[in-house]
Amino acid sequence: MTLMIFYLLSTLALSLMAVVTPELQRRFGLSGSQLGLLTSSFMLAYGLVGIPAGVQAARWGGRVLGISCALLIVGSIVFAVSSSFAGFLAGRIIQGLGAGMVIPVCSPVLARFLAPQARDRGWGFLASGKGLGTLVGLLIMPTVASLGSFRAVYFATAGVALVIGVLALAQKPVRELPERVPGGTSFRSIGQGLKAVALNRRVLLLGLFNCSSLAVGTGVLIWTPDFLRSEHGSSIGVAAYLTAGLAVAQLIGAPAGAAGASRWGRMPVIAGSMIAMTVTAVLVPLVPGRVAVFVIVALVGLFSLAYFSPRFAMVPDVVSRPEHVGPATGFINALGFGTSMLAPWLFGLVLDRGLGYVAGYLVLAGFGAAGALGAAVFRAPNGRTTQDSPNEAVTR
Repeated sequence: MTLMIFYLLSTLALSLMAVVTPELQRRFGLSGSQLGLLTSSFMLAYGLVGIPAGVQAARWGGRVLGISCALLIVGSIVFAVSSSFAGFLAGRIIQGLGAGMVIPVCSPVLARFLAPQARDRGWGFLASGKGLGTLVGLLIMPTVASLGSFRAVYFATAGVALVIGVLALAQKPVRELPERVPGGTSFRSIGQGLKAVALNRRVLLLGLFNCSSLAVGTGVLIWTPDFLRSEHGSSIGVAAYLTAGLAVAQLIGAPAGAAGASRWGRMPVIAGSMIAMTVTAVLVPLVPGRVAVFVIVALVGLFSLAYFSPRFAMVPDVVSRPEHVGPATGFINALGFGTSMLAPWLFGLVLDRGLGYVAGYLVLAGFGAAGALGAAVFRAPNGRTTQDSPNEAVTR
């Protein structure tokens, strides 16, 4: 529960641009590519911090979330007090560094406290924080923005981060240090672990799946409100509420993906998610009417998160040593966010060039198609990426 709420915080920070974009355009004249870059910079920072965060989590466990919380607070405040693109960019980068530490820290904690057959369910529960964070961003923050501008949105986010951080660090399992592996935290051991992770073909493909889902899900989340305003005449609030269907569907997608992985195996769920996500991304600008857009966007949300729990539950199976779980998760995040960060910026660039929303959504679908191709060549390690033995029990 605690880790899920912390993940909610990181997703809330990611989703805020969908709320404040109109005001930033109106007051500061930011272009589409600049607005896209504010999300892309967040995603790049999110990805880059993953590896060092995972390495530190192997040594300090959930205590690293304290640093994550501090960065989210500082980044939110920097954005709130800024009045220039440079200031906004700095705030988003700091926020991204804080948010990017969450999953690499949660991964070894879950691997330590959950038996293999319980990991799908555990990750499915944690992943629901993604949908909840987006819902808070799209349903509550527009009202905050209307009452006090974008500055109120980011000050409110800083306050939420402070409360969640205090509650999380008050939990004993979060503060508990992992067992020390002899030599496991030396520079040589860390370097060897990172090398093994970077050369692991299955880890690279898991990173590709992460990239595809992030590119499609984040791109649709950030740009669909703008599409609804420009092409369907929706108000800022209505556009945000219609896009919130993506978050509602993600709440369903996370546990549905976990249940599907337990029944049919992890890779069938991942492959099906990649294919369906690609098709629905193409359909967003093509269907007639706002109701149809709402339905398709919701389907994007469903499929973009169904892969989540089977993908992360697979990490302990594809690495050779338990202490590699954190660095591998960080590496997967680095690959995913470091590559998918191009998607929001490319979408904005397409709009600046006058190519229209259909071309923008096709860019997102291209990322999804890459994930579908990766799923076709993935090979499970000794069959362990399917359902684990039912005789294994939760350890705590």
